[in-house]
Amino acid sequence: MIRNTIFTATALFLALSCTQPNANGKQTKPNTDTLKDTTVETSNNNTDSKSKYFPFKIRENNGQFTILVETESPELYPKYANFFNKYDYSGNGYCWEGHIIQILEKLNPELLRHIDFDPEAGAFYAYADTKENQIKIVELLSPIFADLTKLAVYVKKADHSRISD
Repeated sequence: MIRNTIFTATALFLALSCTQPNANGKQTKPNTDTLKDTTVETSNNNTDSKSKYFPFKIRENNGQFTILVETESPELYPKYANFFNKYDYSGNGYCWEGHIIQILEKLNPELLRHIDFDPEAGAFYAYADTKENQIKIVELLSPIFADLTKLAVYVKKADHSRISD
């Protein structure tokens, strides 16, 4: 009985001490993640669950507006690796960067002034200068990359020599 009371009191203390007041004075849990994932799942039943900006994810951390694609994730890798291989590309983060740059040059070259690319072999990363530009970029690119037929139109016309993969 005493052990349960001590455990309950300890659990209550920890729960209360791990909260902080928000602007309205209400207690909220602190954000312990280094990056805040702001993607919205629109389907949880589908094995190909798509976020609002599929295949892109957006995150915000201390004024840094990240756009990312986990190219080697189990959800994305088979689909996109096969697609890019068909057109003689690797499909890694550098490949995505090259295609994204060329797509933005065609559709909205002004956005290129508001994005810094930092791809890796296993993922695509980019950083927008504002939340508004982050959203503009993913809203422009998501419908293309989510539909392989639309993406194929751009990939077929891409300058292969400008894509480092």
